[in-house]
Amino acid sequence: MFDFDVLMLARVAPLVNSLALLIALSGAWLVLATRWRRQLSNAAASHAGSHTCAIEQGAAAATRRLDRFFYGFGFSSLGLACLLSSLTRLS
Repeated sequence: MFDFDVLMLARVAPLVNSLALLIALSGAWLVLATRWRRQLSNAAASHAGSHTCAIEQGAAAATRRLDRFFYGFGFSSLGLACLLSSLTRLS
C-alpha cells in the first residue's frame, strides 16, 4: 500500500532542507530583531531616568509580553527547522 521509493525520497530531501533553511533564517531573524529592539528600548529607558508614569509602565509590560512571544516563536521556528533537517537524514 505504501511503497516508498528511495529515489523519490532523494528528490524530496533537498526541498525539505530548503524549507528548513527558510524557516531557520526567518526564526533567526526574528530572534535577532527582537534582541535588537529590546536593547534599544532598554537604552531609551535608561536615558529617560527613573521617573516613569503608569502609562509608560503599562507600555513596558506590553512590550515585554510581545518580546517574550517573539522569542518563543523565533526559537520554535529554529527547533522546527532542526527537526525538519534531521528528518531528511533518516533515510
